[in-house]
Amino acid sequence: MTMDSLVGQCCSYPFEVIVSDDGSSENAKSIVDNYIGRLNIRYCFQEDKGFRAAAARNMGIKLADGDICVFVDNGIILHSKAIESHIMRHKKEECPCVVLGYVYGFEIKKEEIDELTTIITSNEPDDAIAILDERKFYDIREGYYKELGEDLHMWPAPFVICWTCNLSVPRDVLTDVGMFDEYFNTWGNEDDDLGLSLLENNVKFVLERKARSIHFPHKKVHQWDTENYRVEVARLKEKKEYMLKKHPIRAMELWTTVWRVPELNKTLLEEAKNADEL
Repeated sequence: MTMDSLVGQCCSYPFEVIVSDDGSSENAKSIVDNYIGRLNIRYCFQEDKGFRAAAARNMGIKLADGDICVFVDNGIILHSKAIESHIMRHKKEECPCVVLGYVYGFEIKKEEIDELTTIITSNEPDDAIAILDERKFYDIREGYYKELGEDLHMWPAPFVICWTCNLSVPRDVLTDVGMFDEYFNTWGNEDDDLGLSLLENNVKFVLERKARSIHFPHKKVHQWDTENYRVEVARLKEKKEYMLKKHPIRAMELWTTVWRVPELNKTLLEEAKNADEL
């Protein structure tokens, strides 16, 4: 579905598709070959040595010819104007920016999975998105936007929602900040870490609602269940400690203890306000 939605893009600008395969057991290459002639597409592969999304994405960045890298996770279905919306937003901004697209159905309740799946499989992407919007299958970050506002550059810690499921950054900016840190080899946080690097280099964070997409429900690699919960929490704590050493800023320090996105940002805003009043 992801590939078909790329074929269905109505984009005024030429774009290439790079499929970065992180050692999948499926014959991804044969799937990619089916799209030769329908997309300007290339394929790259790395051996399976754990969850190495950071290294896989770096492969794609190094191969890219375009000026803007749009990251789209497997299982993301794009609106027909998504790629163009990313490009247009970068052209609109006067400074380098990271553009966050909108992902309907991202992190939904278990009891909603069947309904979401039926909507997706019974409709073309644009029509499915219209239905999901009407039925309020919003991006999980919608609640954050309501609490903190949509001007992400006003957030002191926007890096916590810098998720690569539907996101774009200029290629030269990515290379300037060192791309994704390949220290991360289990699920999660490689994109937050990139967000921190972008924040420290004064890259502007912006939300582009027109860059719409759907998250097709699937079982995630990480398992936040009773059996593995302690392992996942320990891994997250270890990664946050690593990130704090790498990015010794107040926002990261606070994030080691305050995990909720609104609370983290509100606390930082309050601290800044109090500092100004002294």
